[in-house]
Amino acid sequence: MHLKGLVHRELGEGVTAEEMASAVGVSARTITDILADELPQEAAIWEQFAQYFHIDADFLRSGGPPHSEGLFELSERTNSSPLGQMRKVPLLRWDQIDQMVRREEPPRLIQAETLLETDVPGKRTFALQVRDDSMQPLFNEGEVIFVNPDLSGEPGHYVVVESEDGSPEGALLRQLKDIDGQAILHPLNRRYSDLLLTKQQRIRGRIVRMRKNL
Repeated sequence: MHLKGLVHRELGEGVTAEEMASAVGVSARTITDILADELPQEAAIWEQFAQYFHIDADFLRSGGPPHSEGLFELSERTNSSPLGQMRKVPLLRWDQIDQMVRREEPPRLIQAETLLETDVPGKRTFALQVRDDSMQPLFNEGEVIFVNPDLSGEPGHYVVVESEDGSPEGALLRQLKDIDGQAILHPLNRRYSDLLLTKQQRIRGRIVRMRKNL
């Protein structure tokens, strides 16, 4: 996840450079410079892009978590910003999901990659990085998604579902579909196959934000 790639994707979805510059609050020349690998030097500009993409500024600037993995204290405290009330949620590895989904209340301390600031609601909401290309073109590898384990999954929703053997490492990101009364886990990338959702598999949460505009 890097700024040039995010800008390229926005432009590829039909947003003009001028429209994007206006929405971010920068000049059109800034967009042109980024596409030419001339990244902003001012911290304030990185903050503006971070707000536009709903991403932590340090995370955006480094292309990865701003801190090494560690033990973090979770808090319900919020901070006011132009985007509304912001709070910090954990960015988890896929094998760390159980910390948030196996209990009704978030833990006070959590093992995570880092904490990301967001306005996404949900007391147990957490973030993950997409780890493969099975859901392209909508979800690209390395992008951050926000997951709310308190929301049920219905046909059409994008969900995180555990593997058949229950191992966290095998959890999947898929679209939930209903075909003739059978729940199907559907990958958007045609190189992958549909899978049946078995009675043993639990949906661990619904995707409540992807990219900047969900």
